[in-house]
Amino acid sequence: MFAVTRGAADVRDARIVVEWITGRHRSFDRAVFCHPGVALGAVHATLGPGDVMFVPRGTSVETAAHVIPYDGAFDDIGDTLHVAGHSVELQHYAAAAYVELIGPTAVRFLDAAGWRAFLADADLARSSGVFTSPLTDVRLRLADEDVLRDPFAERVPASLHFHADGHTTAGAQGGTLKGNEVDAPQPRWLALAGVTEAGQLVDDLACRPWLGRFLRAAHLIGALPSDDAPLLVDGFGWSALDTDGVVVEPQCDDPFLVKTPSGVTLADLRTRRRHRLPADSVAVVAAVQRSADLPTAAERVSAELGVALSAGERLCSEAVEFLGVRPGVPALSADAVAGGGA
Repeated sequence: MFAVTRGAADVRDARIVVEWITGRHRSFDRAVFCHPGVALGAVHATLGPGDVMFVPRGTSVETAAHVIPYDGAFDDIGDTLHVAGHSVELQHYAAAAYVELIGPTAVRFLDAAGWRAFLADADLARSSGVFTSPLTDVRLRLADEDVLRDPFAERVPASLHFHADGHTTAGAQGGTLKGNEVDAPQPRWLALAGVTEAGQLVDDLACRPWLGRFLRAAHLIGALPSDDAPLLVDGFGWSALDTDGVVVEPQCDDPFLVKTPSGVTLADLRTRRRHRLPADSVAVVAAVQRSADLPTAAERVSAELGVALSAGERLCSEAVEFLGVRPGVPALSADAVAGGGA
């Protein structure tokens, strides 16, 4: 976890700040960030007790939302936000690996160059299994990373930035929202639409349906003890099972098969548990995660291990029950996504 809670005046607020930065909201519904100079009267009217409102310190506001005061700024490279008893610095993704880190640091793409640098790192990990430091360093958090979990799903924007000039964006890096769009479902990728041209963003995301899984894998690499290196994560420089051209991706938060010098381990970031697996179990887990349903997975296990279909069905069911793995998600075609995207 991004260490923003250390020395925090309010542990709950510190947790909220981390969730707001990453976009992975668990402690609240919607977050609204009010830049200095914003007329607050028009902002808080639709906010409820499950929402969060960030306002400049010393600002008076009446709202049902949970208010968190802040000092400083969080817009440009090197800006520092003082909030919840801690300071968080902002850096550009493309430069994060070369900056001396003093404390908790958030990285944003900020522009097309930052977005391209991120995609280059993702493609490198996909082909070679090498994960770069901006994504594995526990002192860094990628802003709005949760958008990449399911970028084409339509949701009411969960993070809003109200700017002093009167315009509103879907998050710090997002596209501009007008009028009723603030409360209307939008594609989640809109939260990144401020960094590059929308059509290009949609194409980049459609071609990489595994980006959410990639970020979770990077977190795993950063969390594993260094004595486990060198290691490879299934789907990134190594495949535990021949996919035969079937494009099914493991669910974003599913456990990871990790190949180490001493064997293959199943690592679950949700529970922090790891299991050393024999070769047959590795094949079963991979078949479940790379199949759209359990019957298909059972057929693949039967063929891979040379067992009866009934045995394959039993092994797949046991993997789901005891190891917490689930069937995967068929990847949308780029044409299908682009047709309903930008």
